[in-house]
Order: sequence, then C-alpha cells, then structure tokens
Amino acid sequence: MIWVAVINYVAWFIFIFISMVWILTLLQNRENVEISSKRRRKLPSVSVLIPAYNEERNIKNTIKSIFSIDYPKHLLEIIVVNDGSTDKTKKIITQMKKQYKLKIINNHTNMGKAHSLNRALKVARGELVACMDADSIVESAIIRKMIPYLDDPKVASVTPSLKVWKTRNFLERMQHAEYILNVFLRKMLSFIDAIHVTPGVFSIYRKNVLLDIGGFDEGNLTEDMEIALKIHDAGYMIENNMHANSYTLCPRNWKDLSKQRIRWYRGALNNYSKYRHMLFNKRYGNLGMFFLPANVLAVGAIIIVFFTMALNYMGAAATSLWRGHLVGWDIMLLLGIFDIEAFTATLFSTPFLLGILGLIVGAYVLYTSFSLAEGGVKSHKPTYILYLLIFPLVMMVFWILAFIHEVAGIKKKW
Repeated sequence: MIWVAVINYVAWFIFIFISMVWILTLLQNRENVEISSKRRRKLPSVSVLIPAYNEERNIKNTIKSIFSIDYPKHLLEIIVVNDGSTDKTKKIITQMKKQYKLKIINNHTNMGKAHSLNRALKVARGELVACMDADSIVESAIIRKMIPYLDDPKVASVTPSLKVWKTRNFLERMQHAEYILNVFLRKMLSFIDAIHVTPGVFSIYRKNVLLDIGGFDEGNLTEDMEIALKIHDAGYMIENNMHANSYTLCPRNWKDLSKQRIRWYRGALNNYSKYRHMLFNKRYGNLGMFFLPANVLAVGAIIIVFFTMALNYMGAAATSLWRGHLVGWDIMLLLGIFDIEAFTATLFSTPFLLGILGLIVGAYVLYTSFSLAEGGVKSHKPTYILYLLIFPLVMMVFWILAFIHEVAGIKKKW
C-alpha cells in the first residue's frame, strides 16, 4: 500500500535527519565540548535536596556521596525528605544525622517526588539548589565543574552527565548504552539551547528562578521534563557539562523497565500537550521550531509505524499459514512456492536500504557518544550492537503502551 510506504519513508527521514543534525552540531562545536576551565572567584552556597521513598538500600551511599563532594562544607546544605517511607529509610537517615550535618523533613504519607522537592525548596538556604535522587551517587568535583555555566545570568539550570551505576546484566548494559547516547545528545542540545529535561540526578538550579516560576509540578509524572520546559517558557536557558559525572541505578528486569518507561512516556505526552504553545513558536528558538516539533512527529511516526508493521506482519503470517494449510505443511512444496523475486525485491527495497543507512548512522552516533563520554567503547561491544537492533523496537512498544494508557485513562502511577 502506498500510504504505508510513505509513512515508512517519513519515519526514516525524521530519524536520519535528526541524527545528521547532531553530527553537524558536534562538528560545529567540537572545541566547546570539553570542561570549562573557568573558576569562580566567589563560590555560591548550594542546597542539595534529596527526596527519598523506601530507599533503605541506597540512601546511605547517596548521602555519603554528597558529603564526599569537593566543596566548602560551610557552603553546602543537605536536606533529606523522607516521603512517608514504610521501610527503614527514616531510621537510617536519623542515624546518619548523628554523623553528618543533615536537615530532615518527614512527610507523614507518600506525597510524591515533586511535593517533597517543593517542601525542601521552601526551607533551602542556598543560592543554588541541586536535586538528587536517593538511589544515585556523584563524583567529587561535580559542583565545581557545573557552576561556571551559571556565570551567565540567562542560565537558570545546569545538567550533569548521567550514567548507569553498576551494570550487572544484559539489560542494564543496554541501558548503559542508552544513557551514554543521552550524555552526547544532551550536550548537543545545549549548543542549540534545546535541553528539554533536567535529570533528577544532580541538576543544579538557581533557587530564585525555581521559586519565581512556582517550583515543581506536583501532579506531573515527569517533573524533571516539566520544570525544564517551564524554565524555557520563562525565558531562561539550560546548560550542560558532559564531564560532570553522576550515576544512577537502572531497572534490572523488563518488568521494572516497562513500568519506568511507560511513566516517562506518559509524562512526556502530558508535557507535550501542556506546553503545546511552544511548538513552532519562534520565541523558543530551536526548542520550539525544531526539537519539540521533531519529537512530537517522531512519537506520531512511532505509533503509526508500529500499527502498520503489525498489520503487515499479521497479513504475511496469515498468508503463510494459509499456504501451509493448502499443501498440508509439506516443507518441499512450501519451498517450491517461495517467491524468491519478491524476497529479493524486499531485500533491496528503499525502506530496507533506509533501515541499513539508519543503522550505520546510529552506530556512528553511539560510537561518538562513547568516545566523548568515556574515551571509547571499552567492553561489551556485542551488547551495544544488539542495543541498536533491539532497544529501539522495545522502546517503540513502550511508547505504544504509554499511548494506550493515556487514551484509556488508566490511573497514573509513580
């Protein structure tokens, strides 16, 4: 069908076009990728906000990591919000307060991450605030690497390089590749002022800007994306240092990954709707005129391509089953009616060749990401090849499930 072919062409064009934009952006800004060498004469005070819900396994390492940061301790404030935990989180942070200078806020019930951040924001004394997930750690130089970008008064937030902490199985290694790719993409987005997510693992903000724009949206599934769009909406910029390393735990199994990604993608769909006034709006520069529209088109293409692929494969499967039934499942007869010309035509068709081109471009972008973020691909190379082949299809399924959840009005869960 012609319309199916057109949709496939459009989908591949979007992917290849966006990939080429990132490559050209890198070539244009290669000299600006490295760490800023500027050092502030006067260091600002920083409040680190750590919302924690049932994090008894991780909260101790997270707090120790924060207190290991190379930064004057009199300028560093740590606020931990126990968000109604039902495990030993409260007990652990209470014990750690005896050893470390902590401020503790207790929510009597689980109110959500955004609510906890807003509570901590109201009592924070720092000029800057850093939001820190309770299952994460950071390198000791992270603050010193990030704050020079805030010398520009137009910059309201700086994002770090977010990587996977401890890869123990095949799924976690594939996510590691995805996170490294995102390290590269976030830096490229900073060059065109289009960062649309400030990760929850140590993004730094100007406190006064957060207060002025109303803080975090407490009803949002992805508050880190919503706050980034809100910052852009208020006329500020978001920067990135791809060598300021933070690390987080990622889902260990497919069930947890599915839960996480459906939440992320439902949140993205909600935020695209909430900030639809930014689409094709010159006021928001490359974010409004290029990146957000491209993302929305990509999501639409994913949904349409998925259903067209499903229909095509179902039709092909039905035809094969019918042929098998007609010849009594005789293998030799089935081979005799195999259409080699149709197979060859498919193999060398434009959509197939576009797929090969897309795979090559994707491999180059991923290799470049590893080179910039980690000095090259040091191990697990076969896993990363499989990532290019498998993970995009898996993410496509999660986008479809998120779309179905939204259309069906299924209750949103953190």
